[in-house]
Amino acid sequence: MSTYSLLDLIFPSRCAICDCSGKNLCDSCRSLICLEPQEFALAGIHVFTVTRYGDETSKLIVALKEKGQSALVSELALMLDPILAKIPRTESQVYLVPAPSRPANFSKRGFHPMLLLAQAISNRNPKLRVLNALSFVREVKDQVGLSASERIANLALSMSLNQKVAGKICYLLDDVVTTGATALEAARVLRIGGASVAGVLALSYSKG
Repeated sequence: MSTYSLLDLIFPSRCAICDCSGKNLCDSCRSLICLEPQEFALAGIHVFTVTRYGDETSKLIVALKEKGQSALVSELALMLDPILAKIPRTESQVYLVPAPSRPANFSKRGFHPMLLLAQAISNRNPKLRVLNALSFVREVKDQVGLSASERIANLALSMSLNQKVAGKICYLLDDVVTTGATALEAARVLRIGGASVAGVLALSYSKG
């Protein structure tokens, strides 16, 4: 029995959107999520997203990150299938690099949401290997409410590598892309380490 199944026996699942019991995401609420895969360039980086940021997507992300519904990663991994299919087939290993969690958030949550999502994706797509290579080297502010320039300044020189990435083909994995500040800083660090940053994979895109 998986850890998620055991937890469901002890703490029955509730829908992250409507709070009904039975599933982490009920069929009715799943039908409300409009998958609109998009590809665009942001801050010079190729970005792939599956939804526009809205009420339903927001509730899913909050349930995962702030309410500890970690079993939701299996649902979110499925949602990403349309953009995962766009990753070019190659003989070289491709890596998913989860956007790092702020130290304060990790201490509060006890887990790394994007790492869990990357692992769920990799479990379903063995050719995509998880490379948890990024860490914050200083505390940064919560990005919510900051302007585009403030977000970039907030994250500038905030990340570093915790392992070798030279020669690796990498896709950054994040929940929401807004101004591209996180992607810009992550790509900078990965490229300094010698990685090839092929793009960013994200659940949703918000205009901020």
